[in-house]
Amino acid sequence: MTLLPASPIPARPAQRHVPERSCAACRRKRPQGELVRLTRTPAGWVLAGTGKGQGGRGSYVCGDTPSCWSEKKLRRAFGAQAGTLSTQLQEHHELNTPPRSSAASTS
Repeated sequence: MTLLPASPIPARPAQRHVPERSCAACRRKRPQGELVRLTRTPAGWVLAGTGKGQGGRGSYVCGDTPSCWSEKKLRRAFGAQAGTLSTQLQEHHELNTPPRSSAASTS
């Protein structure tokens, strides 16, 4: 029996796995970093932000789509807490969005 020389394994481009999650409001799949995480606590659902390390049951909502923050869309997933969560998401967006600058003046 003769051994064949080992053929080199072709190099594959380095691709990192990007986890995807579904928005609880619109059901659209997006990369996890584009979504805001809501965490279930004994007191109810709270905004956990985009950082990792929040344990427990969680759900995700689009972080840049205001239509996903409407109370009506959130009610399916979060029930009676939809109104509170809608307000929290809008405040979170206002705090984390840089203010728009007025039109640049030309001299």
